Amino acid sequence: MSSRSGRGDGLLAVSGRGGFVGWHLRALLHADGRPWRDVDVRVQDPSLHEVAALAPTVTAVHVAGIVRGTDRELREGNVELAHRFVDALERSGASPREVVYANSSAPGSVGAYAEGKALAGEVLLRAAARWGARYTDVVIDNVFGEHGVPGHNTVTSTFCDRLARGQALPVDSDHVRTFVHAQDVAEALVGHIDQQELASRGTTITIPELAARLRALANVYDRGEIPALPGPYDRDLLNTYRSYAFGVAPVQRLTSASDHRGAFTELVRSHGGTGQTGVSTTLPGVTRGNHFHRRKLERFVVVQGSARIVLRRVLTGERQVIDVSGEDPVAVDMPTLWAHSITNTGTSPLVTAFWTNDLFDPARPDTHQDAA
Repeated sequence: MSSRSGRGDGLLAVSGRGGFVGWHLRALLHADGRPWRDVDVRVQDPSLHEVAALAPTVTAVHVAGIVRGTDRELREGNVELAHRFVDALERSGASPREVVYANSSAPGSVGAYAEGKALAGEVLLRAAARWGARYTDVVIDNVFGEHGVPGHNTVTSTFCDRLARGQALPVDSDHVRTFVHAQDVAEALVGHIDQQELASRGTTITIPELAARLRALANVYDRGEIPALPGPYDRDLLNTYRSYAFGVAPVQRLTSASDHRGAFTELVRSHGGTGQTGVSTTLPGVTRGNHFHRRKLERFVVVQGSARIVLRRVLTGERQVIDVSGEDPVAVDMPTLWAHSITNTGTSPLVTAFWTNDLFDPARPDTHQDAA
C-alpha cells in the first residue's frame, strides 16, 4: 500500500479503537491506504493471535485514555493503559522505530488526570528507549470534529448536538479555548504535519463566541443553504455540525416555482467562497461513487429519474439508505467521513446535479475509495 505519511511506510500499532480521536486517526489511515493493527488495551491480556499480528510494527501510536472517573481511576487507569500497550508490543517481539503519544494534557497541567497522562508518557518514553525508537509527544486539547460524544468530548460536540435537535445552548462560561479539528490531530499523529503546524491550525475563541458562530452556521444551513466559509475553522465547524444534523434530517426539502413553461428549482445557495457544480447521467442499474471525503462538502440533487443513495460511516456498520426521485427533488448532503454511492434504480437515464464547496484539485482530490 502507498502512503503519504511523514513517518514512511510500514505497519502502525494503534490503541484507542473505541474513542473519538482513535476513530478519526483510523479514518485517515484508511484514506491513506496505510496498514494498521488495533491494540485493545481495554483487556489486560490480548490473545496470542492479536499479539502476533503486531510483530512487524514500525510506528506505535498510543491514543487510548481515561477521561472520566475517580482521581484514582484517572491517575492509575491511564498508566495501566500505557503499560498494556507496551506489554502487547513487547510480547509480539516488535521493535518500533517510533513511539507516538496522543497526550491530551499540556505540560504544567495539574490534577489526577494530568498526573496520570504524564506518568503514562513516562511509560512510553522508557519503552521507546528500550527499543531504540524515537519518541514523539503530540500535545492535544479541545479536539472537536465529526461524531464527538456530546457531554463527553468537547463543548463543540454538545453545542452541535443540541442545535441539531432544536435545543438551547447551555452557555455558562466565558472561558477562552483553543480548538483543533480531529483530522488535524490525526495528521499530526501520523506525521503529515508537526506539532508547530498543528498548533497553527488551532483557533482561539471564547465559549460564547463559539456558540454564536455555531448558531449562525446552523441558521443558514438549516434553511438548506450553505453558509459563508471564510476559513478552515468555519468549514470544520460546519462539517462537525452536519454530522449531527444528518442524523436528525438527512434530506433537505427544495422549493420549486412552476408556471406554464415548467418548473425552476434552486439546488444550492452558497453564501460565499468557491464552489463547483456539475451534472452527471447514469444508466439504469449503474452505481457511482463508493468513496468518502475528509473535508469536502458535497450535495446531490436528482433532477430526473429515480435513485438510491447509500451512505456508511467509514470503519463502522452505521448506514443510511435514501430513495430519491427527480419528480420530487431533495438535497442530500454527504457527511464527511461517510462513504456514499448513488445507483440508478429506474429504467431511463438518471440525471444528477452535484455541488462541492471547493474547486477540484487533481493533486489533492480528497476522494478516497470505500464501498458504501
